[in-house]
Amino acid sequence: MKIAVLGAGFTGLAAAYSLVKEGHEVTVFEKDSIPGGLAVGYQENEWEWSLEKHYHHWFTNDKSVLELARELHYPVSIKRPITSSYIDGRIYQLDSPRTLLTLSKLSFVNRIRTGIALGFLRYNPFWRPLEKFRAKPYLEFVMGKKAYQTIWEPLLVNKLGAYADTVSLAWFWARITKRTSSLAYPEGGFLYFANALVKAVREKGGTVLFKTEIVCLKEGQQITLETKEQKGSKKYAFDRVIVTLPSFFFLKIAPQLPQAYKEKLQILKGIGAINMILRLKKPFMPDKTYWLNICNRTFPILAIVEHTNFMDKKHYNDEHIIYVGNYVPADHAFFAKSKEELLTIYTPYLEKINPAFKKFLIGYEVFKAPFAQPIIPVNYSQNIPPFTTPLEHVFLANIQQVYPWDRGTNYAVELGQKVACLSVS
Repeated sequence: MKIAVLGAGFTGLAAAYSLVKEGHEVTVFEKDSIPGGLAVGYQENEWEWSLEKHYHHWFTNDKSVLELARELHYPVSIKRPITSSYIDGRIYQLDSPRTLLTLSKLSFVNRIRTGIALGFLRYNPFWRPLEKFRAKPYLEFVMGKKAYQTIWEPLLVNKLGAYADTVSLAWFWARITKRTSSLAYPEGGFLYFANALVKAVREKGGTVLFKTEIVCLKEGQQITLETKEQKGSKKYAFDRVIVTLPSFFFLKIAPQLPQAYKEKLQILKGIGAINMILRLKKPFMPDKTYWLNICNRTFPILAIVEHTNFMDKKHYNDEHIIYVGNYVPADHAFFAKSKEELLTIYTPYLEKINPAFKKFLIGYEVFKAPFAQPIIPVNYSQNIPPFTTPLEHVFLANIQQVYPWDRGTNYAVELGQKVACLSVS
């Protein structure tokens, strides 16, 4: 069967790899020059490894992507980095029951209540009843308002903004139950891993086209795709099409979709991500923390992630690599600001943690993604679009269908494998 896959993120590449293994004729179309989607990477000339534009790692229970790495004989590093929280001007390691019990910012009773609340979520295998409830009332009631306001409220507000009070408890459950103390990372970075997957698709007879944007999709006896390429436009015909692009791109290339279906996709909300990457001569964190949650609503920063406290700095020319992460709506003023303007905004807050960091600054970049995090309200399962679409033999698989789990390359791979199977059934 002749099948097109739109998008060379991990959903698209996983779908393509699954299909070529079954002997199908597959072509992947990607408008960018490299694969990876939201996990796309880049590489400075001095570096041995690539780096993601938006921070990524795997948990050690990310079965789908780790099994794919094993199948490709791709090396993966597993380490146990430190996760901490910045609360009232201090950094507290907070990544285990033991460190929670020593958190002096909360009373002993609140520490116990918080542990019970998190334990219930972590070891409860049933998420569906939880989606009927909002996370905020549960956290306030079980942990106590003090614990909620100290730790969770700033994180939810900094990440979800106006949606913080409405997010589903099932979404919060997924973030707790999936966490592992040890983390995994593909050696060379996600870009190298994505390239290995592209190579595997091609070795089995598939085609992967870069710098090739789909501008129109029309159904008929076969499905016709019109592309915009460096040498002009071109048309292709396929028996099946799998769309792994964001929903708004699907609506753009297929305006003939029924209005009711369009409205169903349009009610699904999401927010964007802005990541600044700092390259320093010296460490940023004073205690080798890898991931620092910012539990302060006045900060325009959600998290500071010192990547080289996870992966060895030797792979990056002995530079210390720091992400300054933020989630904001696509129409937020930050999306229009230059990297210089954003550094000016962030500097007073970064200096609260490391007053001398600018003395050691080698360089910095800013990367922006207008859609990076779906918003998960109560009863989200009732609104998830199916893989099948109103267009015959056209399938949709993207980040908004990863539920109840949080978005990430593991579930992108799982999604791709599932839609590939369905598309030829």
